[in-house]
Amino acid sequence: MPLFAAILSALAPPFLLILLGWGLKKARVLHPAHVPILNGLVVQVTLPALVLHGLLSAPHLSAALALPVLAGLGAEAAAAAVIYAVGRAMRLTPGVLGAMLLVGVYGNTGFIGYPLTLALVPNRFPETILIDQFGMSIPMYLSAALLGAQMGGGNGTGGGGRRGAVLRFLRSPLFLSAILGIVLRLIPVPPALADSAWLRAAGGVVGKCLEYLGQGTTPLVLLALGAALRPSAAGGRTGPMALACACKLLVSPLAMWGLCRLLGLGGEVRMDGVLEMAMPAAVMASVL
Repeated sequence: MPLFAAILSALAPPFLLILLGWGLKKARVLHPAHVPILNGLVVQVTLPALVLHGLLSAPHLSAALALPVLAGLGAEAAAAAVIYAVGRAMRLTPGVLGAMLLVGVYGNTGFIGYPLTLALVPNRFPETILIDQFGMSIPMYLSAALLGAQMGGGNGTGGGGRRGAVLRFLRSPLFLSAILGIVLRLIPVPPALADSAWLRAAGGVVGKCLEYLGQGTTPLVLLALGAALRPSAAGGRTGPMALACACKLLVSPLAMWGLCRLLGLGGEVRMDGVLEMAMPAAVMASVL
């Protein structure tokens, strides 16, 4: 019962926020025109702030923590291969197949994965951060750019084809914030600067601003998702939906379990990796 209560308490807030967004749309407080504005604010402002703050405030990370990330990338590749093969056999249109390659491969390792990890295996939170940021977020955004250019029919991808899509991703606030966070963690701080009171105060102010902005990511994106929900749109899409669910609940976690064993990862590390790969479709995948 305590385990069930921990899972329930971790899962309830995100789903309640989605339900609130749907209710606000029904009450005509939120309108369809608000959804792209909320999504743009998340992608351009709050999520980059969350990534930068997470990298700057993370504890010391050893090279061994890269192994769960590599296993996660392998599990995502396995899911993508299954979706592509089965989707082609089902003769899915390019747009539907591209959507499946986003929502069926990339999981919600952040908004839902973070609280679940903290509730169930809190000692493995550093691995979860790395899996989320480098094993899921960056590959998802890069894949979205490539899939949009290849299968999206030109909508929202602009000119330049795949090369232009990749360049836009490399210039995006999300990617630049991740690179900036890594660089700032790698640059050694001279002792004179580290002991400077005014520099520590300035860093505290910047860090608090990033924290406040990052905290807005979860409510904004979940409210936007709730406002964008159209349950009637699922009609006639049982095949693709079953394919995406099968990959999230079977292919990805089983592949992660096998790769963790292959890399010698066990105990809570393997449990956390399998848990993250079994997360439902990433909210940001739906946004993209």
